[in-house]
Amino acid sequence: MTTFDTPFDTAETDRLLTTTRSVRRRLDLTRPVPKAVIEEALEIAVQAPTANDQQNWRWLVVTEQDVKDQLAELFDISWQFHQKEVWTGAGRRRNVPQARRNNASAAALAESIAKVPVLVIPCVLGRPPDIGAIDAQWGADPRVRTGRAEHGEAVEGVRIGAMRASNFYGSIFPAIWSFQLALRSRGLGSTISCMHLPFERQVGNLLGIPAGVTQICMVPVAYTVGTDFRPAKRHAARERTCWERWHA
Repeated sequence: MTTFDTPFDTAETDRLLTTTRSVRRRLDLTRPVPKAVIEEALEIAVQAPTANDQQNWRWLVVTEQDVKDQLAELFDISWQFHQKEVWTGAGRRRNVPQARRNNASAAALAESIAKVPVLVIPCVLGRPPDIGAIDAQWGADPRVRTGRAEHGEAVEGVRIGAMRASNFYGSIFPAIWSFQLALRSRGLGSTISCMHLPFERQVGNLLGIPAGVTQICMVPVAYTVGTDFRPAKRHAARERTCWERWHA
């Protein structure tokens, strides 16, 4: 009998959480990924928290080679522009070994994206909030003006647009991360890429995604070459954590 009130094996869950890497160069481009595995991982993903229980995510899974070839062409254009505008202007960061490795890893994905067995595009129904327009509407609301008059500084400068944007993206990224964790636990690797988004309209036309739906990113999925992933080098959390008040 299955029970869900027993403690987790924290050593195993911590290993999963600390070794789920962005996998680009170690994707097995030759091994097929069964449809059932993707479906299992997505069922786990949709258990993630979502603002107001909207569950307004959608998942578009691409496996057809001719479609992946077309996506790869757009991906490459964005990657070349990114290289020119971002990496070549990165100055001293280009000489940091980790930065060079990350750049080489991203370049390898750009070269092989058409060969990745599965490309998943997480989407959200609706369009991203216009923070400026929402703030303007908020500030013009008579209730806000009244509150400003009555409470002065307590209301002055209050905005709501950033909260709406946080809700919009915060309702999908926990599910994307859960998807990646579920893949990792099944021996698959993934990464989050946004290289196709400059061509969101063209990709939407190619895949039949309505204009009112927002494509959030692309997640290439494949089995991994080897499983010996380790925790990344990170600054200790205690070095970047403030208690009670912000301090440098």
